[in-house]
Amino acid sequence: MITTWQTIYATKISEKGGLSSFILNKEKRSAGALINRLRKNLKYGSKILEVGTGTGAIGALLIKYGFDVTGIDIDTEMLKIAQKSFALFGKPDNLLNIDAKNVANIFKENSFDCVISHGMLEHYSNNDILLYLNDQLKISPLVVFVVPMKAMSANYKSKGFGNERYLSTKIWKKILKDNFYIKNIFGFGIKETNNLFIHDKIIKINLFAKIFAPFCAFNEFWITQK
Repeated sequence: MITTWQTIYATKISEKGGLSSFILNKEKRSAGALINRLRKNLKYGSKILEVGTGTGAIGALLIKYGFDVTGIDIDTEMLKIAQKSFALFGKPDNLLNIDAKNVANIFKENSFDCVISHGMLEHYSNNDILLYLNDQLKISPLVVFVVPMKAMSANYKSKGFGNERYLSTKIWKKILKDNFYIKNIFGFGIKETNNLFIHDKIIKINLFAKIFAPFCAFNEFWITQK
């Protein structure tokens, strides 16, 4: 059977007992930490663009908490899942079939208060990453993105498509620092690593999420223009 993102996530959704359970389960872990930080730093009703929305789970949870979310993706099959996710919280039409490389041509300057992505940029070269982020910062003053890290265990890495780049926090900082201002770096995801001496509950505290970021399976970067 051909592996696609749709087949991967259809299995995950089924294992969690359906789409609603899948979304709410995400809020209990990494997505919940991200959403809490966004809620503390952005005003209620802020406009958010989610690039590479995938299942739409994170966008749906942000809608749940009162954000005006638009999701984009180039995978039409994933957009069908995302539409169902957004519909659970009343915004089934806030999705567009748009390539991430076109956002600066389609959306006006500062159209959004924040642009987010989760599990997207690790698929691209350093040059492409800089191009994507530069374009996103043309349409929003803040970009928040999440990527899987070098610290992730081989078992969890094997569940991807195989073209992901699992870089260290140090290398990501090197890619970003000459072009952007890095406001914050948070880490999360310990059960996906071999660093089980760190407890997941500790990482829910922002201070420790920063300190232990290099040991985590995911890093969450907050960047702005210099």
